[in-house]
Amino acid sequence: MAEQPPTIHVHERVEHDLGVIRRRLRHMSEMVLRALDDAIAAIANHDRRLAYSVVLLDNRIDMLERHIDRLCQEFLVRHMPVSAQLRFIIATVKVNAELERIGDYAEAIARRAVTLSTIKDQPERERLFEMARVAFQMLRQAVRAFLDGDDQLAQQVLNNDRQVDGMNNQIFHVLAHPAAETARTTDLTVPFVLLGVLNRIERVADRACNIAEEAIYATRGEIQRHAMRNDVRVLFLDETNEIRGQMAEAIARHLAPVNIIFSSAGISPGPQIDPATAKFMANKRVDITRQRPKSLADVGKIEDFNVVVTLSPAAAQGCPPVPYAALVLDWDIANPSKVSGTPADVAAAYEAVYRELHTKIEELVDSLLGAHVELEEDR
Repeated sequence: MAEQPPTIHVHERVEHDLGVIRRRLRHMSEMVLRALDDAIAAIANHDRRLAYSVVLLDNRIDMLERHIDRLCQEFLVRHMPVSAQLRFIIATVKVNAELERIGDYAEAIARRAVTLSTIKDQPERERLFEMARVAFQMLRQAVRAFLDGDDQLAQQVLNNDRQVDGMNNQIFHVLAHPAAETARTTDLTVPFVLLGVLNRIERVADRACNIAEEAIYATRGEIQRHAMRNDVRVLFLDETNEIRGQMAEAIARHLAPVNIIFSSAGISPGPQIDPATAKFMANKRVDITRQRPKSLADVGKIEDFNVVVTLSPAAAQGCPPVPYAALVLDWDIANPSKVSGTPADVAAAYEAVYRELHTKIEELVDSLLGAHVELEEDR
């Protein structure tokens, strides 16, 4: 019998070792998903024993994470892979770390399940469970996309992230701002504990997206991380969007680079731009005569913005719930149209508002650019 070429044996060994890594990673994902499901079930059923079993399972997940990491290191040394195999191993190391962190989230949820096990009144629990169902399904799909090399399924996971963000924002607002009657009759430690659960579920979805991005990298060689997160969106909000918001938007667009997108809107938009404001800005060589007052619906959803700047106490009060990840700035800017007196007095009032907005927006842009540069350097 003729001897097989050495390359055949090498190929078989490579495929064998890759298969071992895939199986270990699949097993780890199953353990993590089991821990997540059991942690939520422990809350739903007030089951302390099940919660404790999840806490104990975390040690096994940590051990398996170290084992997979060692397998990947040995594969790199033994086979010196290139191209698709190298991308897969690099991505596996990252996915392995993501799964270990998700296992930590399951443990954190389980510990909160112990606290909640004796409490019957748990606000928003059904919506919390629904959000968990969606987030955990994203994780299942992300792992399957990675192990099967399915970049389309990975993209589907990324597209579903907005749904979880929306659910998270709604539940967060209710738990963080309980109604007066609820606050009087409910132990406020319960919403606090549930907020901790909510945060971990939201982080599961985020890390599922990270795994989906690694699936696309391993399959196509394209780096997806932060691809859609470069632009920063800022909203200026006032009562009518006739004066201060328009002035702020015009100043900001003049100062900021293209990767910071500014918009303005009013709680109850007026019929037209304030003529005195348009004239004042024209003297600053800025034409806003073609602008019109806009509502929030005209500029998009509030959750689309990274920074929301309210320009008056009334705007702050009328502002809809802002996602907790967004930055909210309350600037109490005077309304120059309310100033009476000589034309010089009125002009001075508009100039004072302009200068105050210019200074504040300069500081905001500098801060945003600094944060953006740091993110770019970290990539």
